[in-house]
Amino acid sequence: MSRKFERKTRELLGGAGEPGGVTGGGMTGGLTVGSDRLFGTSAGFPHVVELDLARVHRNPDQPRRHFDEAELRGLASSIERHGLQNPILVRPLPQGEYLLIGGERRVRAHEMLGRKTVFAILTSGDPDEIGLIDNVQRVDLNAVEYAAALARLIDKHGYTHDELAAVVGRDRTDVTKLLAIMSLPAEMREEYATAFAHVSRSVMIEIAAAPADLRAELWERAKEGASVKAVRQAKRDHAQGTIAGAASEATPPEPGPKEAMRSLQASVKRIMRDVAVVREQRRHLDPDNRERLMRLRAEIDAILEGVDGGADDGVENGA
Repeated sequence: MSRKFERKTRELLGGAGEPGGVTGGGMTGGLTVGSDRLFGTSAGFPHVVELDLARVHRNPDQPRRHFDEAELRGLASSIERHGLQNPILVRPLPQGEYLLIGGERRVRAHEMLGRKTVFAILTSGDPDEIGLIDNVQRVDLNAVEYAAALARLIDKHGYTHDELAAVVGRDRTDVTKLLAIMSLPAEMREEYATAFAHVSRSVMIEIAAAPADLRAELWERAKEGASVKAVRQAKRDHAQGTIAGAASEATPPEPGPKEAMRSLQASVKRIMRDVAVVREQRRHLDPDNRERLMRLRAEIDAILEGVDGGADDGVENGA
């Protein structure tokens, strides 16, 4: 766990245990653990309570949307054998009720076992942030669930990608790539969530970064089990085909080698200058510009691979 992720988690969970917060009198029963000098606990130690499951209400905005029945049965068996090792996270509501923030799988497992109560930690931070962090720390969310949860935090708080990265403890580039998954067609995201959630995040990120006219083809390959490497190769092949097609359709006569090299040098200098300005000023790239840069990078990679391949052939032929 990164330090900033750990620090953010403490900030979100630690406030629940402060004196003057919810006390034992407002709970439906069970053990409360708070600040206690005798036992060496600090003022930031969270409140742990035993709650009636009937008073714990599901969070409609919780990040996880799909629950595997076999995994739930396995979790229920573990809880029955070893007890609940990690309390659920709840937020106090009026009238002695509670909103479930993190741990819906654990609640469902308790219900499978016929349990009437569950141990919980009281929290006072932002429910969406805590719910996302709790899921990240435990069972990984699938790619679409994770991307949707990040998008909800941006909509709710107006976070920049840098700010959101600090909240969830990930690199800003990772956050941007994950958010791009939400640009995939809704039917593709729904199909993924209901039947193909085993497709890795990395593959979904590669599909999201592909040109719009290639995404459907890449998605079909992913459903058939294509690896990240295979998806990237398909994108390179597509880029090379695009370059070849554009060259065959060009009507003006092709420039000579010297003219082409001079034009390329001027273009490279201009691109490098513009990229340096964007990087220095940390300007936000909108999805359209990001897609153009991704296509440009793919085309450059394809050209370089062709040059490198030709050089290797020359070495082998001369050996």
